[in-house]
Amino acid sequence: MFRLRLSLAFALLVALVCVQAGFVYLGSNRVNDYAQHSRLASDILSELLELSASKQRLRVWASQQLMDANASPEVRDSQLARMQANAETLRQLARRDLSLWSEIAARDGVAIPAEVGQLVSVSVLLDENIAAVRTRLLRLAPLEPGAEFASVWQELNEVFDVARGRDLRELINGAIARQRNVVPVARAATERGLDRLREQAIALAGVSLVAAILLALHLNRRLQRPLDRLLEGTQALQAGALDHRIALRSHDEFDRVAEHFNAMAAELQQHRHDADAARRRLEEAVQERTSELRAAHETLQRIDQRRRQLLADISHELRTPATAIRGEAEIALRGADKPVSEYQQTLMRIVGGVKQFTGVIDDLLLVAKAEADQLVMRPDAVELSGLLSDAAEMAETLGARLDVRIQLESQEVDLSGVTLQADADRLRQALVIVLDNAVRYSRTGGTVRVSWHVVDGCVQVVVADDGIGIDADELPKVFERFVRGRRARIHRADGTGIGLSIAQAIVHAHHGRIDVASIPMQGTTVRVELPCRHNHSLVLNHEA
Repeated sequence: MFRLRLSLAFALLVALVCVQAGFVYLGSNRVNDYAQHSRLASDILSELLELSASKQRLRVWASQQLMDANASPEVRDSQLARMQANAETLRQLARRDLSLWSEIAARDGVAIPAEVGQLVSVSVLLDENIAAVRTRLLRLAPLEPGAEFASVWQELNEVFDVARGRDLRELINGAIARQRNVVPVARAATERGLDRLREQAIALAGVSLVAAILLALHLNRRLQRPLDRLLEGTQALQAGALDHRIALRSHDEFDRVAEHFNAMAAELQQHRHDADAARRRLEEAVQERTSELRAAHETLQRIDQRRRQLLADISHELRTPATAIRGEAEIALRGADKPVSEYQQTLMRIVGGVKQFTGVIDDLLLVAKAEADQLVMRPDAVELSGLLSDAAEMAETLGARLDVRIQLESQEVDLSGVTLQADADRLRQALVIVLDNAVRYSRTGGTVRVSWHVVDGCVQVVVADDGIGIDADELPKVFERFVRGRRARIHRADGTGIGLSIAQAIVHAHHGRIDVASIPMQGTTVRVELPCRHNHSLVLNHEA
């Protein structure tokens, strides 16, 4: 509604301005025509006077020529050229004046003055008269002695003043007299037009001003009340009174603004309520997070303790093969020369120690690469049955020394028909680590069972032993690097605690998963799952 009022007020003001512009335009055109007429009248008068003066000077030259008073031909030619130019200019001015009066007559409904047409006819006669004067003056010669001057002079005056039987002198003098009367009349008409235009412009400007003032007062009165209500509402919100609502009264755009304002206030009130609740929840979360950070600090302290233990374990692991290698070398070098076979045995033992030493170093490098996300896999088609057989054979070598048996058993499918896209060496290493842990922490005479089955397109390899097991509080830490449980340290003093972390890194690199479940003194079960994925997909070959 208020927008409509504004549109109507604006349209009214624009209409008034357009009317004013129209009146000014029409009045300026009329004044411009009068001004042109005034200038043309003045110019015509000037040309008539100049033409009359040039003709008079030619009369003087003609009298000098008749009396052989050294009349110059150059003076004659210049005066004739000037008369010709005056006549041409006069003809153009007369035509322009006639055209202008035709426009004024058509617009204002007035008659064209008779002298306008007469001036056009005079300008036409002048061309013929000037040509006749030129011809006669070119033939004019000084009078012979005894010749009668009066008759010759009369004949010259007829050439100068008569054209087509009409007296040009009378016509020109009459035109000059008329133009002298027209010039002040034209100037007065121009001034009257300017005065009228000024009066119309002032009147229309006054009407526009009055209309603008009335519209401004009306719109201001209609605008002030809703703005006051809106201002009151904003001040209430600024003071924190979010329950304040603006009354709806004007039934226009301001009511819609007030509705949105009330909705905003209600939303702000709800947001404040939610913010208070969120602040309370945040305080509770901060308290909870503080407890977690305190627990994390304690965990970091325990990790630092494990780091110290790790350094001790690494030192022991690296020192043992290094000491063995050094001892073998010193024994070989001590005393007298020994048989070649004895040196060969010593070198074989040294090679074995170096292999053990290199294995520890390789494990540490693999852990470092996995931690830096630089563990590189070279996937290829791998038959899972062969992979498990190789890992089981490696584990049987260790199991034979510890009197632990490896038992392969399949629950559902024949692994000879299952292939994987995997890095065979790395995946074999992960399986050997799992089997090696199962053998090392089994009791004498125990059995490590290896089984597999397919679930949802994924192969699961399960390694279960009946060894010492892992305490429940230590299960979440089995994949942490360099962590060894209490039972593991008691059962075997050797070991670095990085095997399962290496196995986990390898399985994760194959987009798989490894889980550990254990019951103390009953055994441990490790489950390795290799999912079906792009570039690491499971392929089942069903052969007849």
